[in-house]
Amino acid sequence: MPINMQRSVRPGPKGFISARFSLAPTFRARVIRCLAAALAVYVLASIPVSVFAKKKKPILRTVAGVVLDDANNPIVGASVELTDVQTAKKLAIYSEDGGKYQFAGLNPAHDYELVALNKNISSDVRKVSSLDDRDRIVVILRIPPPKE
Repeated sequence: MPINMQRSVRPGPKGFISARFSLAPTFRARVIRCLAAALAVYVLASIPVSVFAKKKKPILRTVAGVVLDDANNPIVGASVELTDVQTAKKLAIYSEDGGKYQFAGLNPAHDYELVALNKNISSDVRKVSSLDDRDRIVVILRIPPPKE
């Protein structure tokens, strides 16, 4: 690291001759390169890791349950309708053995409404909220007895 030393012609305070030092251009270039490398490392370190990470598949939601009558007996063959509140898309299936039903692959960011229908009698509308963070939600649908 060469240092250029130049003497000034003027005497300094108390009669001393003052010396002025300047850094050579090669040292200045090295300092600039080191600063640029440090800046590059800082910029790369500040980028979130998620940018470089593999994108994970979104976790899907499942809504399942059972359709029951007033006496807690399962109803086989009841129509169960699920409505996506955001898109108004409807899915319908029939309850299986034991009155069981299941809707899988649902978007966890959407709200849903569920209703069961059997012999022109429907259950109360049940809601599944996007604020519920469970992956599997169980909803029991009760169909009241026919009114006379």
